[in-house]
Amino acid sequence: MVDQSERSARFLVRALHAATDGEPRWWVLPANLNEATKEAIAVAVNRGWMLDRGDSVRLTDAGRKLVTQGNRLGLVG
Repeated sequence: MVDQSERSARFLVRALHAATDGEPRWWVLPANLNEATKEAIAVAVNRGWMLDRGDSVRLTDAGRKLVTQGNRLGLVG
């Protein structure tokens, strides 16, 4: 079963994929992130979907694959 943190992480991965056109680019984070977003980032990093360098995040190949394969299979949405 997927919990709320996992759902939020998947949503964040999809949003970052859209914002970066699926390219491996760093995205600068706003300074005032709420705790739920910080937790979603931590989950995405732990799953290997995203890299976090404190002030910015970037999708990994696995994160991009999650979005593209999930969309094809109807798993991400």
